[in-house]
Amino acid sequence: MKRDRESVSLRWPPEDLAELRDFPSRTLSQDRELFRVTQIGYGPWWFGSSMNGRFDLAEPDGTCYLAAEPLAALIEIVGPESASGIVAADLLRRRRLLRLHVPRKLALADTTSRQAGGFGVTLELSTVIPYERPQAWAARLRTAGSAGIVYWLRHDNSRTEGFALFGPHGEADWPWADESPEGIQPEMIRLLRQDFGIEVEETPRLDQLRIIAD
Repeated sequence: MKRDRESVSLRWPPEDLAELRDFPSRTLSQDRELFRVTQIGYGPWWFGSSMNGRFDLAEPDGTCYLAAEPLAALIEIVGPESASGIVAADLLRRRRLLRLHVPRKLALADTTSRQAGGFGVTLELSTVIPYERPQAWAARLRTAGSAGIVYWLRHDNSRTEGFALFGPHGEADWPWADESPEGIQPEMIRLLRQDFGIEVEETPRLDQLRIIAD
């Protein structure tokens, strides 16, 4: 039967966990620096279960998302907001950049490995919408014993890695050494413009708007 080339090639995960026994794995060690952009006032190790994230798990489990580079962590936050090429400055003022290390070695399912293709995983895992299929893979890999997923970030064309860590829903009591977390610095805003063509602009006040009646 001829396959429609416009259809999704990413398979659904297998029902039989034994089929995932040899899924490629990578160890995430404590010395690997990771980056996360959070709202000010929120802790760093939040494992969410809203099902609004690509690899979210349903409660009582959750998923915490991190990136391999600072700018990549930021673009994953602002990317969905930047269809017009403009991001509100207030959105960035409410956020901070965290540099984190996991407290122990974690064995993650490596979906960036070519070997993952033999299990039906394609690059669509990082891009396909809606999220039902990626979330199904996350749930199945979690059940198979993976502590998370290594994947390619959707909004960074340079192929930066993302890390979706699995854990109990809510804030994990994991240590972190960043005593003075950074706000979003001017250099990162400059790079948003230079590398992604995204402008950061102030939201105009009502008294600055000109209202034109029909």
